[in-house]
Amino acid sequence: MDRILIRAILPVLFFATLSLLPIPALAQTGASDLLFGADLTIELSPPHPSPGETVRARAHSTLIDLTGVMLTWSANGTTIARGVGVSEASVTAGAPGSETALTVVVSEDGSDIISATARIRPVEIDLLWESDSYTPPFFKGRAFPSAGTSLHLEAIPRFVRAGSLVPVGDIIFTWRRNGYVIENVSGRGRSRALIESPVLFGNDTISVDARTADGIFEGGASARISSVEPRVVLYENHPVFGIAYHHALGSESQIPEVETSFSAVPYFAEARNLDGGALSYEWRVNGIPIANDPARPSTVTISASGSSNTALIELAITHVTNFFMNSFGSWNLQFLGANAAFGQTQ
Repeated sequence: MDRILIRAILPVLFFATLSLLPIPALAQTGASDLLFGADLTIELSPPHPSPGETVRARAHSTLIDLTGVMLTWSANGTTIARGVGVSEASVTAGAPGSETALTVVVSEDGSDIISATARIRPVEIDLLWESDSYTPPFFKGRAFPSAGTSLHLEAIPRFVRAGSLVPVGDIIFTWRRNGYVIENVSGRGRSRALIESPVLFGNDTISVDARTADGIFEGGASARISSVEPRVVLYENHPVFGIAYHHALGSESQIPEVETSFSAVPYFAEARNLDGGALSYEWRVNGIPIANDPARPSTVTISASGSSNTALIELAITHVTNFFMNSFGSWNLQFLGANAAFGQTQ
């Protein structure tokens, strides 16, 4: 009977002895403290700041009431905030390539309970975009997308390691549309993307995340892109100087010449050029359809002689395959001459 009792008691004694052994320190900061059953994490906002940006840090714990303990915040060893219940602190991100070790220590009755560290590595990412929609030569603005066009995007990350930029080929890019990954344009070194434009009158949020394979550097950028309706603009087309792109005609304009050619420019339409055959032009002058040159359908010539008169020029532009495109423009033009006769010059 004694032997049976001894055998039953020995495992219990052995287990109790193991539980009293000292517990080794954790290798990673911010992990759970096995001795006290505590955990501590730091949340950064923004999570991937730009150089010089203010970063707000907040400590979280599921088991420790942080409102009743002392918290000490330090950045690279310098105390930046301290006090009972001080669970938030702010720090300014450094220059590109720098690293800030932000540490929070929780203590009670003069003894440190647990600590956590977050490392701030500022990065810069620019997201450039434009559409392949039509814009005239020397246009200084952005080509906005319309239904049927495509978006050209490029992410330019500036990750500085040891004083040098990390090559784009060593960076992993993840492209998203409205939060959903676009797999066919994402991957290592894929800083450029070609995707469809938003649908007619639609809005898409396009974002890109960039990170190094080791996870040391990570950042992102996004843009909200809206689809626009192509806009028809009318210009004078001078026989010597060509289209006067610097001076768009308003809805009410005066034309001093007796004979003038006009060219229509459909900004942001799905077209490579004005007269390439993708666009259909329907001209009217004072309600009368006007035939135009099949080789230059975007241009019409009107002659006037003798007396002042006003011509109402109307133009409807459609696309031969893109049925979403239907643009219209009208202009009241006063010709400063007598006995005006409106129509195409023969």
